[in-house]
Amino acid sequence: MIRSMTGYSRVATEEAGFALTVSIRGTNHRFLDPQLRLPSSLEALEPVVRRLLKEHVLRGHVEITVGFTGAGATELEIDRKLLAAYLKAYQTLKQEFGAAAEPDLMALLRVPGLVVTGNGEMAPEEMEIIRQMLERAAAQALAKLNEMRAREGKSLERDLLLRLTRLEALRRTISHLAEKAPQFYKQRLEGRIRDLSGSVEMDSGRLAQEVAYLASRSDIAEELTRFQSHLDQVRQLLAETSEVGKKLDFLLQEMNREANTLLSKTTDVPEVGLEITRQAIEMKTEIEKLREQAQNIE
Repeated sequence: MIRSMTGYSRVATEEAGFALTVSIRGTNHRFLDPQLRLPSSLEALEPVVRRLLKEHVLRGHVEITVGFTGAGATELEIDRKLLAAYLKAYQTLKQEFGAAAEPDLMALLRVPGLVVTGNGEMAPEEMEIIRQMLERAAAQALAKLNEMRAREGKSLERDLLLRLTRLEALRRTISHLAEKAPQFYKQRLEGRIRDLSGSVEMDSGRLAQEVAYLASRSDIAEELTRFQSHLDQVRQLLAETSEVGKKLDFLLQEMNREANTLLSKTTDVPEVGLEITRQAIEMKTEIEKLREQAQNIE
């Protein structure tokens, strides 16, 4: 089964006073292109997330955002020496001027430098709890992401198979038309000879040689055989589960090359040549649509 590279998932979890969220967004990219955003207090756990990502995703631009709140991340530190100095100064002023009011603690907390945000450092046992939380949440989010990508992959696969069926029909039509080319070459040569020679008897052997020569110049049997081989390989590839997108893009390039060759070797016999050209152009259109879809396959 194939998977799309686009998807979104989010998992939230709480434990031991900590709250953690993992959000993942996947979009198209030729390779695996991770972008991780973790709080500074959890930067040491980034390798855990990268390892899980590589286990679940093969290709695509993947943005992983981790949100975290807890005691270690929100702790405030008070400069107690500075606070004691302010309180001592207040007591001095109170004694000197006889002030009766008590100090406003909220006003003191707004004094620059008195209160600072903690550095987020946590005890090893707390970090281990968070590591386990993050590992579980990231694994769940990646699994949910792949579920969504698999659902989109089914829709992509249905479209791809329909276009492959269309390409097979176009190939058969071109093959049938190409088989008629020698007959029309012969009729055209016979008509020209009659116009030029009047009643002179035609050399049937020479005529056959000319027909064979003209037909060989526009023979496309080899290209049609290779094209069918590529179609078979694509169908087989869609049943695989690893790096389908890259391989599919290569096969589609080869199919497009064969379609270009069909156009360059199209017979100049109007009875079949114009229709072969039209069918080959339709081939290229379908291949281009397939290539657009392949850009979104993992």
